[in-house]
Amino acid sequence: MTKWISFCALLMILTGTAADTIAAQADEAVAAEEELKGVGIENAFPKLRFNRPVHLDHVGDDRLFVVEQNGVVHVFQNDAETSTTKIFLDISEKVNRVGNEEGLIGFAFHPDFKNNGQFFVHYSSDKDLIADGKQAKGMKGVVARYRVKADDPTVGDPESEEIILEQEQPFRNHNGGTIAFGPKDGLLYISFGDGGKANDPLGSGQDLTTLLGAILRIDVDNKDPGLEYAIPKDNVFASHEGARGEIFACGLRNVWRFSMDRKTGDLWAGDVGQDRFDEIDIVRNGGNYGWNRWEAGESFRKKVELATEEHDEPVASYGRQWGLSVTGGNVYRGKKFPELDGSYFYGDYLSGNMWRIHKKEDGEFENTLVRRTGQSIAAFGEDADGEVYLLSFDGKIYRVMPTDAPQNFLEDWPKQLSETEIFADLKKRKMSDAYVEYKVNAPFWSDGAEKSRYFRLPQDTAISYRSEGSWEVPVGTEIIKNFRAGENNRMLETRVIKRIESGWEAATYIWDKKGLDATLHPEGKQLERWMPVKGSKQWKPSTWHGPSSSECASCHVDSAGYVLGLNTAQLNGTYEDKNQIADFIERELVKDVPENFDVATAAKHCNPADESCDLETRARVLLDVNCAMCHRPNGPGNASIDLRFATKLDDTKMIGQKPAQGDLGIADARIIKPGDAEASLLYRRMNTISNGRMPNIGSNVIDEKAVDLLREWIDSME
Repeated sequence: MTKWISFCALLMILTGTAADTIAAQADEAVAAEEELKGVGIENAFPKLRFNRPVHLDHVGDDRLFVVEQNGVVHVFQNDAETSTTKIFLDISEKVNRVGNEEGLIGFAFHPDFKNNGQFFVHYSSDKDLIADGKQAKGMKGVVARYRVKADDPTVGDPESEEIILEQEQPFRNHNGGTIAFGPKDGLLYISFGDGGKANDPLGSGQDLTTLLGAILRIDVDNKDPGLEYAIPKDNVFASHEGARGEIFACGLRNVWRFSMDRKTGDLWAGDVGQDRFDEIDIVRNGGNYGWNRWEAGESFRKKVELATEEHDEPVASYGRQWGLSVTGGNVYRGKKFPELDGSYFYGDYLSGNMWRIHKKEDGEFENTLVRRTGQSIAAFGEDADGEVYLLSFDGKIYRVMPTDAPQNFLEDWPKQLSETEIFADLKKRKMSDAYVEYKVNAPFWSDGAEKSRYFRLPQDTAISYRSEGSWEVPVGTEIIKNFRAGENNRMLETRVIKRIESGWEAATYIWDKKGLDATLHPEGKQLERWMPVKGSKQWKPSTWHGPSSSECASCHVDSAGYVLGLNTAQLNGTYEDKNQIADFIERELVKDVPENFDVATAAKHCNPADESCDLETRARVLLDVNCAMCHRPNGPGNASIDLRFATKLDDTKMIGQKPAQGDLGIADARIIKPGDAEASLLYRRMNTISNGRMPNIGSNVIDEKAVDLLREWIDSME
């Protein structure tokens, strides 16, 4: 490009070509060279690993601060070779982490931190609540000021707390989280969710007398009478009679993460929706973002009256086929990748999808899915130079960057199953010899469908054996599941899941009604199938949900080892007079097997329908297979329970525990209430197909045998 510009400059001298023409051509050449081909992520600090990182920050130098949800803040050098961190602050004894959304959830340095040493935190607490001058027990969100130590300004002083604001939290979810100082006004912005449970039962979103369901803006450098802060006079709602003046914007369900564009000052927020949509908003002073009258741009509850005359539409939104919990991100203002400048990056916690929003020449915003990351995206952040990072619950910090790597959107996948090499004979349903059939001891519930399972390994590779948890499959491994159901045992779906570097790439092929071929549906597809009517010979229509690629990624997560059925407990069974694991070992399909391996003593799941197994074992296996991929430490499930079979029952955090995600209107509900299945949320969620159903992806039919088993188990508890 440089030689071309020099030649044009010479040509201008010789021919008198207009200078502005040459400049325009040069700009076009630069733009072409900097054209964005794709966006990816890379592990920015390979030698570091954190425990549930939820925020990344800086103070204008070459240090980075990472906040862990349990109440610890680390500081380290912004260098790829960094291998150690220093504890900047530890307030874990103050922080409550019972609910999955609770903890140290917000952190911000004062704009004048270098001179005054002040920083602010937002954390969950179940200590004594101070409200209206009275002391009471309860859950609360606390916003507090801290200072660095007088004798060591490189660390925070955990004893320096000054509480700025406390907000009662009626439930354990929808706590909001982010706090941040405006780059233009120096004021502190605070996010509080609507208070929790489904449907905003307190009406917080459109109630201007509460701080819930809103983003606040306060002045922490001054105080109004009776407050530890001042309310900015230009807060629009400060002039509304009866309204809390702290409110900057209302009508928000649960903004877990927002950020400020350091160049424009714009506040970008990701608001988690309920049943259908998540949204991204550019939040303005006095804005009303519609909840719970609106969910994104769609009507949610028509009888709700807005607190203002109108509501603000989101900049972007996406439906449940793309994800279930938006994680607000950051606008890129770095120097390393000028082609990313002005792009807002955000993601979805469950699906791991990452999007880019940028403003086009006509002023409209364009929202583009740029990467399936394979990560549980907890937060984004930026360093002093404006480089953007992604924080995942795998404990790693990733840098957002341009890439030429494929985007994993299935563009290159065959559109028809007949175009693949999966079946040797599609008509006869005969699989290719390259695929190895496997069976599991306890099948995952798939609305009563029959399943056949296969895997294919890359040449000269093997699966790595693990005594517990998922076996490690090599990159390039394919897992195939065929689903049959209905009166004629019709083929419904063939699901293909391929192991790639960043996780899984999943594809759903839906079969036509005649069973001649199947078509790729990356966004999933609903179709009609027939189910037997209990107690009769009749059949009734039902909906079969073929999941989208994003929905598949919501379960096949890093914390569960990506692959779900290939593990010792599931595969350790005798089929066709052979132990399956021993057969795989003999065929050299499995490696890293201990010399003392014995199928008789190795882990083995029973089938929950096998009444020869004891009741508790059957119930625990059922929960392990159908629920534990999400409900485990660092898993994507919202409830803080651990349903893995290997976890001791007393350590699962479900026996006698109050629910964090709503009680479905059940008085004195518990996750499991011993002796009372009807008051146990775990049982009730699996025994409904309405709101609150679990599992919440890919199932439209209640597993009646499973709920009967759970009822019997729970009712038998003392």
